Amino acid sequence: MIPRELIDAIRDRADLVEIVGQTLSLTRKGNSYVGLCPFHNEKTPSFNVVPSKGIYHCFGCGEGGDVFQWLMQTQGMGFNEAVKDLGQRVGVTIEERQLTDEERGRIKVRTDLYEICDLASQHFQAVLRTRPEGEPARRYLTQRGISEDIWERYHLGYAPPAWSDLVDTLRGQGVDAALAVKAGLARSNGDRSYDLFRGRVTIPIQDARGRIVAFGGRHLEDLPGRKDGDPAPKYVNSPETPIYQKSHTLYALSHARPAIQRKHRAIIVEGYFDVLSLHQAGFTEAVATCGTALTTEHLSVLRKLTRSVVALFDSDSAGVRAALKSLDMFVAAGVEARRLDLGDDKDPDEFIQKRGAEAFERALQTTETLFDTALREYRQQFGTTPEGSRQVLHQLAPTMRRVEGAARSAMVERISKALQIGDNVVREYIGLSARSRLPSAPAPTPIRFRGTRELNHLLWLLLHHSQQVAGLVAQVDPLLITNRLDVARVIARLLAGDDLGAILQGVDDPDLAQVLRACAVEKRTVRDGKAEVLYTADRAGDAARQMLARLQLRQVEGEISALQAEVESCGFGADGSRYRDALVKKSSLVAHRQDLLRIITRKPNH
Repeated sequence: MIPRELIDAIRDRADLVEIVGQTLSLTRKGNSYVGLCPFHNEKTPSFNVVPSKGIYHCFGCGEGGDVFQWLMQTQGMGFNEAVKDLGQRVGVTIEERQLTDEERGRIKVRTDLYEICDLASQHFQAVLRTRPEGEPARRYLTQRGISEDIWERYHLGYAPPAWSDLVDTLRGQGVDAALAVKAGLARSNGDRSYDLFRGRVTIPIQDARGRIVAFGGRHLEDLPGRKDGDPAPKYVNSPETPIYQKSHTLYALSHARPAIQRKHRAIIVEGYFDVLSLHQAGFTEAVATCGTALTTEHLSVLRKLTRSVVALFDSDSAGVRAALKSLDMFVAAGVEARRLDLGDDKDPDEFIQKRGAEAFERALQTTETLFDTALREYRQQFGTTPEGSRQVLHQLAPTMRRVEGAARSAMVERISKALQIGDNVVREYIGLSARSRLPSAPAPTPIRFRGTRELNHLLWLLLHHSQQVAGLVAQVDPLLITNRLDVARVIARLLAGDDLGAILQGVDDPDLAQVLRACAVEKRTVRDGKAEVLYTADRAGDAARQMLARLQLRQVEGEISALQAEVESCGFGADGSRYRDALVKKSSLVAHRQDLLRIITRKPNH
């Protein structure tokens, strides 16, 4: 567990604008900075960074947090990892003795594996560039049109065909063969360890932070000891290790991130050389899976950067089936996928080599959404008869139920037009079909916390003008303001002067966190005559009194209603004292209500 005081110290020293600005283009706007949100597609900036509060927040999609959350969302770090990484940047040391033995052991292993992979990459690069054994790889890369600039930028290398060239090199640098095996670079056969990559061009695989975690190897020549007629596989990939999970890792993402955010799209291809050719041609938003099928985890990583993905699928029937099969996965991830069909060319690398970058850009402009692909294929499969149309709806209904709002309306419109049936028919089928498949009524959608006008205004005042309003808020019963314990804790910490970033770390409800961030980022105005002017500190006290009076008024009116009911329930035979007490209390509350109404309707100071 990292001590809270160290976390706070790191947060205080970090320059959030500088760190966010390494990924986004920010423009100063008053006391804030604005830019295009990296978490959703937008043309008008709604993403705000507020250095005085130490937070960022997007009014478009609601994403936000502090500097640690930024690293977690954009670079795939865990919280402790983000704290340690940022601590190194700002000069705050987190000593190992603060961790448990188990935590120290895990960190030590991971650190060793990162270092071993980096040493292996340096060795492979040296072989490619300087050793005679690297000549076949140099010739192969040149023939494929991969420039030396790409070799260097993407750390390409060559593993010579010897059985233990890398193992022996690492051993000479003090790395035990067992660790090379643990890093996925070697295999063990009893007492003997041998290289996994032999006679192959090596392609380092980096994590979201640019650290080398694994390798892909493209075969060039027969491996020593392999029997005739038993050819080597074209590609060999590192196995999963403590620092490498294939289902979470996209090749070249650390290189592609700026272009993905700038172009608002990602291109997913299958092979490492497809990525290299596309990047060399200027399509640096391209990434690839690492020898595995596309997963929901891959899409979760991309969704933080863009909601628009162009995916390569073969043009044959198998490619179409793969596209249809992946549709629900994209929809569930909240990502719009478009299908890239390269026709007779087998992959983007071949397409680029034969036709060039301009032709590839034109191909990108002609892509269709996977939903449209599915609609077209199902129409061809089932025909245009009434029964065929019903079958098309049956196939697409589960997908459409996964989306809401404008996206669903667009799907309904496209189906209606394609099948030449009314929108209402499509909507009715989706609804009826959904009910018929459910064994019981669906659970009600939980109510999301959005605060109230009065509560959110008080939170805004405490965040922006705490000195003027804290004393007023502290005098009232917390239950008057909110009946939620977590909100009351937030108010108590704001009254105590705690930093918003630290407060947000202790908030479990993401909706409450979003309300707080929005309050911190929002600039409020008030009407002064015919003009709207910025809210100033001299108005804060009156505004807090008005909000508190509104809250008290609700309580008082409830009590008045209860007393009125009690008065009316007193018959002729009732106890006269009970009747008089109710009238006296009601009269006092009515007078109090008038006082509250005067506060609420009073014009603020100018």
